[in-house]
Amino acid sequence: MNLKKASRRDRGTGDDVNITPVMNLFLVLVPFLLLTAVFVRIAVLELSLPSLSQQSQAAPKPDKPIVIILLAINKDGFELKAPAMKFQPIPLKNESYQFDVLRKNLERIKARYPDTEEITIQPGDDVLYEIIVKVMDACRESGFPNISISG
Repeated sequence: MNLKKASRRDRGTGDDVNITPVMNLFLVLVPFLLLTAVFVRIAVLELSLPSLSQQSQAAPKPDKPIVIILLAINKDGFELKAPAMKFQPIPLKNESYQFDVLRKNLERIKARYPDTEEITIQPGDDVLYEIIVKVMDACRESGFPNISISG
């Protein structure tokens, strides 16, 4: 038996791999991905901050004390804290928040500190978003338009 002839027959002629379907797939995917890509635009804002020497000359130090007002919202009701003022916690009444009592207390704070417009709201984890929005509305109506939310 001739070993050379037998080994040549087993090897075969080597069929070529057909890559046409793969190329067709890339031909469709590449333009699709380029069309759907979101291109990020970076904007540069030109800012000119005042220097420390300009700030000390232009703006005198305010004589007003800084007043920090905190309003905590939790599942039991409201807790309001202001400097030199004591407030009782405002509990839920018939499983609903007492916004009228909150407004009265906020108006008392506004009467004592008329120049203050800032208030910080501290909602609990289990407080609904709707309640937070109603509290923000009550703060705006009582004269505190600058509202911060602390977590």
